[in-house]
Amino acid sequence: MRFRSSLVVLILGVAAASVAGCATSDQWSEWRQHSSQFASGRHMGFSLRHQGANPRPHVTEGDVERARFESWWGDPVVVSPDQLFAG
Repeated sequence: MRFRSSLVVLILGVAAASVAGCATSDQWSEWRQHSSQFASGRHMGFSLRHQGANPRPHVTEGDVERARFESWWGDPVVVSPDQLFAG
């Protein structure tokens, strides 16, 4: 009986993990429009810095300039002008 309950917990865990990482159809559509996951290494670094449920935005003026120049894509990190860090 103990083996059976462990197996059920394992199956439910695998199912939950597989569903948690799924993208929406809009996200897949946007992803397919690009030849890579990120526009550049800096784009990847910025995106990884802002992962999670409620990340604290840390956006520099340089990030904004690079995002425009490199045409970054994905969900925007929105900050007001007074929240921008110099750099």
